[in-house]
Amino acid sequence: MESNTVNEIFVERIFDAGVSLLWKAWTEPELIKLWFGSDPDGTVENVKMDVQPGGAFEITFSDSDLTQHTCRGTFLTIIEHKSLVYSWEWKSEPGHISEVAVSFQSLGEKTKIVLEHKNLDPASRHGYTDGWNGALTKIERILQIIKK
Repeated sequence: MESNTVNEIFVERIFDAGVSLLWKAWTEPELIKLWFGSDPDGTVENVKMDVQPGGAFEITFSDSDLTQHTCRGTFLTIIEHKSLVYSWEWKSEPGHISEVAVSFQSLGEKTKIVLEHKNLDPASRHGYTDGWNGALTKIERILQIIKK
């Protein structure tokens, strides 16, 4: 399910993995390196994370055409295995801060992730819906690797 407005997107997806594994995929730098970014052939160069309220993060990744992107922000709310809320700012678009909220809902052996990215800059060059959907698809792909 997806919905979009000018400055907000909403995406939800069900994953074939438990909440604990999905939580790790979103909070452990070594796992984030396996999926972050929308390009299926993109790579993550650097992940810095201090996963605690007030802690900062910065992620640098490249698309397969070698276009580099860096996002950064601050963790606002963390409820382990339930939700992450953090600010978001592109290095290439300084001064506009948006907010990402990710909730994790256990469905037995599966997990529903609901992602809301709001206060988006309508002039942004980034395609947020495609971007987050691409990243979530990469999470689905790496779950097969990290579940083993």
